[in-house]
Amino acid sequence: MTFEPPNAPGFRFSDGKLRIFREQEIMVITGCPEPAAVTKSAANSRWRPFTPAFRLISPYRRAKSAAGSPRTKADTAPLDKVLDGQLTLDLPFADTAPPPAVAAPASAGEVPDKQPTPGMVRKRAFDAFRFAQPKDIAKALEPFRSHQWHLLVMLAHDPASLDLAKSNPALAYLLAQRLGADSELIRSLKCGTMSQRDLLACLDLPDSAAMVKLMRKVRPESITGDNWRAVAGLLRRGTTDLRQPLAHLPVINTGVIEIVSEPRLLEAASARLLEEISTLRQEHYRAGVAQMLRDTLDMQEQLRGRDPVRLFTDLERLRKVHLEVSAAHREYLRRRRAAAVSGEAGNRDRAIFETPPIPGLPGSIEPLTSAAQLVDEGEEQHNCVGSYAWKVRMGDTFIYRILKPERATLSIVRQSDGCWHISELLARYNEPVKASTERQVARWLDRWLITG
Repeated sequence: MTFEPPNAPGFRFSDGKLRIFREQEIMVITGCPEPAAVTKSAANSRWRPFTPAFRLISPYRRAKSAAGSPRTKADTAPLDKVLDGQLTLDLPFADTAPPPAVAAPASAGEVPDKQPTPGMVRKRAFDAFRFAQPKDIAKALEPFRSHQWHLLVMLAHDPASLDLAKSNPALAYLLAQRLGADSELIRSLKCGTMSQRDLLACLDLPDSAAMVKLMRKVRPESITGDNWRAVAGLLRRGTTDLRQPLAHLPVINTGVIEIVSEPRLLEAASARLLEEISTLRQEHYRAGVAQMLRDTLDMQEQLRGRDPVRLFTDLERLRKVHLEVSAAHREYLRRRRAAAVSGEAGNRDRAIFETPPIPGLPGSIEPLTSAAQLVDEGEEQHNCVGSYAWKVRMGDTFIYRILKPERATLSIVRQSDGCWHISELLARYNEPVKASTERQVARWLDRWLITG
């Protein structure tokens, strides 16, 4: 059996199945009542099961104009939706390709677009898949930003577990990941009929009322396929030193999870700093403060002759020290560059990185392709990106300079769903960017995602 590549990449929903066509791969995904996902590719031409890691179901919202008529402009997307990765590419860039031949048909009553963009085609296919699922199940899945498949399978084969997903989403997600989409195991265990304390015991977690309450604080958008093991691990430790600060937080979000999962960050973060992080909207989706803390500690280690700060009492203190250490580190890089102009280190700084994982947009979003360019970017933007060369060489990070609609620096990282996501997007002096900048970068990145 030979693999016949699709006529064009694209997305389609028909006969209850979501079909995804890539250059060398075809994926077919079926939802409730019997979830199934199969794929075949040029490397393996036989259909075989696979586990979708990308997001299948997102919250469905239609933006309204002042007059109440639907709008499709991505610029109207709320910032929370952009941060959550729910932005749909409805505004084509100049280099957007024509729509693929596998475009999904317009829904009933909808006026067909003359030339829908690839993002619009994808949105229609994923929206159709979403509305083919039972409403309560789709609602339970939508807050989670990746690796929804295991939870979908659990809800399909154990309907009683829907109550758990509603009352304690993080616990339901952890349980589903542990069950591993094993339909026979799910049916036999009937976890939906068990108490939440018993379910905690199944996960080797403390089976206490306090732990049930703590799990309810974990925001569903903050737990992903990349960190769920870390979340379970830190809760499993059961140490008073760890659980007490978590118990006093209003919510546990991505930023908090990142810090408490890394011992040296936790040691450097005060209870007050953790509380501040838990209240920041952007920290529900990205661990920006944790990255700032990590960068500060890393740079302090490189700067000898400077007394390092060991404990950061609050966010204001962290930002102040980060700016000071970043400035000192840029001076360190300047001296190193001057001393190594003709040496091996200088050649390494000028060496070109591997091809950017996502092409830039000339004059708007441009990749930084060498360590020397990272140093220059750090100088111009007064940030610490000059120290990121080793991360780029590792292959899971890449840096871009943003020129429009404002000057900013972007770091993207590859996550376990195989897609590249925003890690940091900051203006000069690590100030937050405008909402319009978030939206533009999200639209650019959105073109390269496989997600609902």
